[in-house]
Amino acid sequence: MPIPPAFPDPKLPVMLRTSADLVEFLPFLFDVEPVNSLVVVGLPSLRAAGHLGMVARADLPTSSQDFDDAARDITDDYVRAHTQPGTVLPGQVVLYLCATPATGEQPQQTMRRLQPLADAYRAAFHRHGMPVLDALCIAQGRYWSYARPDSIPPQGAEVPGQRTPGPVSVAAVVNGAQRAADPAAVARAFAPVTGDRARRAAQALTQACAALDDRSASTTFDNLAAELHLETRALIDATLTRIAEAEELPGAPDTARLIAGLQDRRTRDFALACDNHRAAHRLWQHLARHCVAPHEDFAPPLLTLYGWTSWLQGDTPLAKVAFNAAISTNPEYKMASYLRAALAQHVPVEEAVAIFRQAAAEAGY
Repeated sequence: MPIPPAFPDPKLPVMLRTSADLVEFLPFLFDVEPVNSLVVVGLPSLRAAGHLGMVARADLPTSSQDFDDAARDITDDYVRAHTQPGTVLPGQVVLYLCATPATGEQPQQTMRRLQPLADAYRAAFHRHGMPVLDALCIAQGRYWSYARPDSIPPQGAEVPGQRTPGPVSVAAVVNGAQRAADPAAVARAFAPVTGDRARRAAQALTQACAALDDRSASTTFDNLAAELHLETRALIDATLTRIAEAEELPGAPDTARLIAGLQDRRTRDFALACDNHRAAHRLWQHLARHCVAPHEDFAPPLLTLYGWTSWLQGDTPLAKVAFNAAISTNPEYKMASYLRAALAQHVPVEEAVAIFRQAAAEAGY
């Protein structure tokens, strides 16, 4: 998804002369390091100085059968984004394939596996008349160049700037940029509980599910859903009040009831419209951390709510990582995908708040 160029008026020019410079600069283009992503960066024409062009990111396709379609869609979207007033197609682009090796795969094998994808991207951009200065694969702290394979050792070169900042990193920091956050480090904020807490959480969730099964035997699905919706709403309100007044988080039984109740879309929508953002943020984090095995599939609504309140509080790295975690657990979870797209498109969070409040008013919350 396209984002504005970085450093429109640099205090210290960021000189990008080599593949190593391009790789070192990448972490300063995002607030979270891109994982399993294609990144497109517009650059001035060859031998011409100028500002960085539009930056775009997209997920890497998981199947080789999708390589050509993905390349066509991405290049079409990138060119289409430059039809807006005030935008000009860059003279050339650089492509980054940021990949995580598959199980049992060495980084060099990852690079080779993605060679056809890199070729498809390069061909698609050339069809639009946009030269590709370089196409780089980055995996496990090493990088390779598809455009200049002989310039990099077969085993790859170490990503610069990881140990000692180079000139590119220094110039970026002088211009006020921050290095992208490590998504694994960010995700520790909602990592599942372990040990005795995990065993208690799993037992409570199993019991909550069994209780719902028992109730379903004596009532219709619609009646049970309506009852559960009202019960969970009341429990959310009461729990948020206790958190706001006494920092009191729910015990295992109520935690399990809330997790189970928030699987309902209407109840999740009610939760999205809650006004006590600070208390809600604490509650959704607590609930997300208690979606433990064998109930990991319960996590997406809670991760989405946690990402939402992270965004409301200005923590976009945490919001993005939480939305990605929800989608990773359930790729079909539409609310997480919607919010991730809105965040990537720089939709003002106030607009999203207004949408949820209107929906809540229409639903009578």
